[in-house]
Amino acid sequence: MPTYALREYAGMILDEGRTQAYVESLKRRVTTESVVLDIGAGTGVFALMAARFGARKVYAIEPNDVVHFGQRVAEQNGFDGRVEFIQGLSTEVELPEKVDLIVFEIHGVLPAYERSLSSIMDARDRFLKPAGCLIPCRETLWAALADVPRRHRDLADVWGPDVFGIDMTAIRPSAVNMWQRAQLSPSEVVTSPARWAVIDYAALQSPDLRGEISWAIDNPRTAHGVCAWFDWDGVDGVAFSNSPLSGERHIFGQAFFPWPQPVDLRRGDEVCVQLRADAVASSYVYRWETSVRRDGGVLTTFQQSDFLGVPLSPERLRKLSGARAVPRYCD
Repeated sequence: MPTYALREYAGMILDEGRTQAYVESLKRRVTTESVVLDIGAGTGVFALMAARFGARKVYAIEPNDVVHFGQRVAEQNGFDGRVEFIQGLSTEVELPEKVDLIVFEIHGVLPAYERSLSSIMDARDRFLKPAGCLIPCRETLWAALADVPRRHRDLADVWGPDVFGIDMTAIRPSAVNMWQRAQLSPSEVVTSPARWAVIDYAALQSPDLRGEISWAIDNPRTAHGVCAWFDWDGVDGVAFSNSPLSGERHIFGQAFFPWPQPVDLRRGDEVCVQLRADAVASSYVYRWETSVRRDGGVLTTFQQSDFLGVPLSPERLRKLSGARAVPRYCD
């Protein structure tokens, strides 16, 4: 599990749109009879908010030492009798009772991150009452093509044939197989958004995500890859969007999946992308496959994965294969 500094937890709280959506959802669902579970609780802000709204009992599970700060704040606010902080992984914890509500925010730029979706499914199946509530209840993943020349240049072209006299082009194929966090502006979005996955947390049965999306190009434009983001749905219509087109700006940013080289798109071109996230061991492997069609034929194709972007020792590769069959990314 990642370890964050206090300034990073502060940044999450200061993301007003995100935090307010959680607070409003809790306010609408917590009653004096509620038993609440917060997984990946961090400093415990959502657990403490549930107690403030009157929850009878709150369990806050967090694997990192920051959990002790949450305990201090609970004592400071007189909640220590109702909020119980537990240090550990939620998948390894047992609770003495079922809960009415589970709240969580354990993803990174995208919801598929570390053990996030597996942890949520485990908590839901073991701890949530049949009529219980999850916050968020749903996250919808969107994608669009992006025109980001400077970002692509900094990511790929730095590995050129003359880097202070050294040919470093051997690294470039790996560099363009790594996605990265970005903060895109509306002008950098080439196409309209297309939905590639919906995560309904009450019904989710697999930690893997996959979808196929396509765009018919109306206006000539250069594209350097695919950007992806999520829309968050809490309860009773409470929501926020991480889209670069929404006018909102959140701490998560968007995910940018680069292509090996830019593509000058023409009117009438069709771009199809298969985007997937596969849970492997304690992390995710992202894969994006692109096909660009023009005048009835295939102009170009790319097959990319961050599995190809990270140098793996034979020992690390064996561990991944032992945890779960590693998808084939070289065919």
